[in-house]
Amino acid sequence: MSELHAGDMPHWMREFERHLALKNLFLLHGNIYDLCSYPVRRGDTYHWGYFRLRELLCRFFLDRDYRAVAVYDPVDDLAFHPEGAEEFFGPGRAEGAGRTGGSDGGDAARRGRGAATRGFSGVLHSVRTALSRESAPLALVMDHASRLVTSPDRLSREERGQFVQLLKCVEEAAGAGGGRSMNHALVMLCDRLSDLPSWLYMDHPLVKTISVDLPDERERRRFFRMAAPGFFCAGEGEEDDHVDLTTATDLTRGLSNYELECLRLISLQEEIPLSDPRSLVETYKFGVMESAWDRLLEPEGREKLARAEEILARRVKGQEPAIHAVVDIIKRAAGGLSGIHHSASGQKPRGVLFFAGPTGVGKTELARALAELLFGDDEACIRFDMSEYAQEHSDQRLFGAPPGYVGHEQGGQLTNQVRESPFSVLLFDEIEKAHPRLMDKFLQILEDGRLTDGKGETVHFSEAVIIFTSNIGAYVDVPAGDGGYVRRPNILPHYWYCRGCGAEHMREEEPASCSCGSDDLQLHETPYRTVKERVLRAVRDHFRQELGRPEIYNRIGNNFVVLDYIRRPIMREILHKILENVHDEVRKRRGLQVQFAQSVYEFLLDEAGQNPLDGGRGIGNLVETALVNPLARLVFDRAVEDASITVHAISERRVGEEVVYELDASVER
Repeated sequence: MSELHAGDMPHWMREFERHLALKNLFLLHGNIYDLCSYPVRRGDTYHWGYFRLRELLCRFFLDRDYRAVAVYDPVDDLAFHPEGAEEFFGPGRAEGAGRTGGSDGGDAARRGRGAATRGFSGVLHSVRTALSRESAPLALVMDHASRLVTSPDRLSREERGQFVQLLKCVEEAAGAGGGRSMNHALVMLCDRLSDLPSWLYMDHPLVKTISVDLPDERERRRFFRMAAPGFFCAGEGEEDDHVDLTTATDLTRGLSNYELECLRLISLQEEIPLSDPRSLVETYKFGVMESAWDRLLEPEGREKLARAEEILARRVKGQEPAIHAVVDIIKRAAGGLSGIHHSASGQKPRGVLFFAGPTGVGKTELARALAELLFGDDEACIRFDMSEYAQEHSDQRLFGAPPGYVGHEQGGQLTNQVRESPFSVLLFDEIEKAHPRLMDKFLQILEDGRLTDGKGETVHFSEAVIIFTSNIGAYVDVPAGDGGYVRRPNILPHYWYCRGCGAEHMREEEPASCSCGSDDLQLHETPYRTVKERVLRAVRDHFRQELGRPEIYNRIGNNFVVLDYIRRPIMREILHKILENVHDEVRKRRGLQVQFAQSVYEFLLDEAGQNPLDGGRGIGNLVETALVNPLARLVFDRAVEDASITVHAISERRVGEEVVYELDASVER
């Protein structure tokens, strides 16, 4: 590159240079341990190099005609640049303390000589003297500044005095500026601003805080353009236009320059060319050579996806519209087309779904069935009951406690699971019960596809399918007289139609009459279209008005899937399936053959039909109470073994206020 444009420099560096004539103390924080790109001039041209931050700053200041740069850290004390620059920082240093070096920030061969000879106070005294005496600009870089104090909120008297001394040094450096285009500069490199006392930088006109960010799109593209010859297969018949720098740049959003260099090393080690950037990035992020999603694009996987609606419908009954919508989204994810209308789509989760609808209609079961379809095992569905995260600080259990807090080294329940199983379905059940604060974290996951846990490790969600479930819209909380709330259905599987005026009354029980005075009312089934419209309207209002977070609603987009009520024909299918399971389990566990008469099916179906709001889960509970319990009583009381049992009918009788079910059954031994 023959010319250097201002826009080529990283943003933080442009901001730093712009304020050199305005400020004297700079606090650089954030991505300070990364390799940073910096242009190195060779003759009339510039070439980009990658340096540690302290080394980069030495080059930066010397390239801008700073007379001398001193680099301090709590272990190695002071190093000076260029050669002989220690004379500018005054006499009186202890024997061996004055190391010098080139522009490399101090080399490892000389590290340790004169280490910690005077400490922070002695260094500040020398620098303060030098800054007040020298007319040409000088710079001090303080590395590992986060380690200068034990607790920024509880400074010892000595530590407080040191920082006051630092501020006096800054003030005197400003007074010695004399209208120069470049001031004396003191730079502190810290992990986080919170590692330093806030009064050091809050509202101080001579102090500037600057975040050193991860490399942006321009920097990542430049890295791949420069480093492409160093990847596997480069120069062996692979043409430049086969290397999709845009995809590589997109997939590496959020990675540091050091991690980009790691990609090059992995490329050579695992023999993965840069022309296959997705495999290269997945190998680095997840430690796998083969993606579970790639297997779905093979003939066997394609055949399974072609029958996806049929496969899912075997486990989730009566939800054909919802299953159709889910399959479309999953096929889009399997083909790598999720989010392609957004920039940086490769970082986002493979799929995001929001299952809404009444309880017991198959939301959780559909998520498990989806995990089995995609990854071969419904154990790949990792479920989190969000009612357990209703407290304000419960997000620490999910994502990990912040550094310094008890248990931060253990990470979070979610981040640990994703790190172990990146190819999975993450199910967040009943998301409306979680504390609203958690939604901020989910917003980052949906947008960036990554999260940093309490251990400081980045967890990637880009290969997971994220599913939220909720009963929002199916029920509403109605204020009760005692100040509490009573939960009422917002939508019912039926409504009462007035033949007199055409009004519709959505009530569980038949109203005595319509408001028009007519008592000619007919029971009609609520169509799925009405259920879907009501639920989606309530979900939208919940995010936009109750939570006040429309951005989360927009991130989910059109991936809201409403599941319908369990209608009577589907109840029959579910009941048959449950009774088949009862038959198989009794034969497997007790060696008994159990048959059920048709009257048993009809009795259970009629009982279940009286409580349609309980859904499929209600049918299972009914079978347990009305059939399994009395069957277990019969087997135990009569010591039935190696026999065939035929259940002819189920009857019920009252014992006090309780209903007890009994079986009319015959036993053949």
